[in-house]
Amino acid sequence: MIREADAEILEQRGLDLELLVGLGVETCSPHGREGRNWIMIPYREADRLVNRKYRAIGAAKAFAQDSGGKQVFWNVDVIADPTLATMPLIITEGEFDAMAAIQAGFSRTVSVPNGAPSQQTGDELSQRYRFLENAPQALAQATEIILATDNDDPGVNLLNDLALRLGRARCKWVRYPVGCKDLNDALKFYGVRGVTETIGRAQWMFVDGVYRMSELPPLPECKAHDPGIHGLAQHYRLRLGDFAVITGIPSHGKTAFVTDVACRMVSNYGWGIAMASFEQTPQRDHRRALRTWYNGKYELHQSPEELSTADSWIERSFVFVVPGEDDDVTLAWLLERLAAAVVRYGVKMVIVDPYNEMDHDRPADMTMTEYTGFAIKQFRKFARKHNVHFVLVAHPTKQRKDDTGKIPIPSLYDVSDSAHFYNKSDVGVVVYRVDERKTLIRVAKSRYHTEIGVPGDLALQFDPQRGQYDRFHG
Repeated sequence: MIREADAEILEQRGLDLELLVGLGVETCSPHGREGRNWIMIPYREADRLVNRKYRAIGAAKAFAQDSGGKQVFWNVDVIADPTLATMPLIITEGEFDAMAAIQAGFSRTVSVPNGAPSQQTGDELSQRYRFLENAPQALAQATEIILATDNDDPGVNLLNDLALRLGRARCKWVRYPVGCKDLNDALKFYGVRGVTETIGRAQWMFVDGVYRMSELPPLPECKAHDPGIHGLAQHYRLRLGDFAVITGIPSHGKTAFVTDVACRMVSNYGWGIAMASFEQTPQRDHRRALRTWYNGKYELHQSPEELSTADSWIERSFVFVVPGEDDDVTLAWLLERLAAAVVRYGVKMVIVDPYNEMDHDRPADMTMTEYTGFAIKQFRKFARKHNVHFVLVAHPTKQRKDDTGKIPIPSLYDVSDSAHFYNKSDVGVVVYRVDERKTLIRVAKSRYHTEIGVPGDLALQFDPQRGQYDRFHG
């Protein structure tokens, strides 16, 4: 039953009460939430109750679910209903939006169980989309999926996250009427016709060709992030979708620099990090460096409690791509595993260290320069497609000492004898240890000066006891 006062609120939304009752919606007073207007929306799978969502209606908007309830699409059974197989599958951000579509005749409509992410973080992001793993096999067979998410920043995040996981080539997006942010608004202000026309205007997210601006789907916010090292943001700010190359003479601190930046992105922004490192062992080398950074002192000086806390942080925030003894680390092998890390664990920063240790399966009819250009193009495409900051660490070719007995500062042109590392990167950084105290960080390339920084030099000092770089004071 739906109380009369609640019924009035629902009717003001344009929703058909008879439909809602038929879908199992009813007024309730969940334990511990008495004294407010709540309705219960049942979640059924194979016609069996697996979860319930409680929604406060009226001015005070709030949500809750049964503790331990299964995370599945609301109305999930329609996905595999053979009588609806020829209809497009519509996925909405909320149950009321899905009910609005059903009311307009689109029976094959489901809702995500947990709304849209306001902020995307590593482990939380991977957990949020576990409901896709519980979807029926018919979801993989759907050829047309309409993503009717809200017209706000969290809704855009949800749109792009679902499209990434379901495949952009079979997804459409919708543009709402003026003054509306979702399908329920379209129903409320324009009636069933508003919902029908909104869904009828849905546009493909991916079409291989030329677009007018109005045909392009919205993109997630492309914010440039301060790396957290004093003075570095002037030259290098990290942005999702960018491809960065880090080079420098072996043992001059490239890996320490990249690790420091990655840890700061975890600490400051909640990014998930994927490390594909072919010269270090995660269980020994990475864990030691990450424990040192987290607790700000050498691993051997940390208490069991400190080690345990650091290990929990590492487990939440980092994932490691580790080849087996018989694996050839080819370009295809690496990209497949990095894609899995992004989808499964919500990774936002990918580190490949170093490029030179990969097994480069170069075709016989392709020169090394041509192959390097091809490989870098795949890395750049990966960064844009998966919306991650991609960092490639690469050693320069062996250099001779100058007249003073020192090896000169390398450039991006010195990496693998190919200019592609300079020409095709969004950011190019050289790490050069001047002496025992001073390290030069040279941002030699920045494609977007006003957005991610201008090229320039920065003198830093590495503190091995903390695993961090600080501004050098000579």
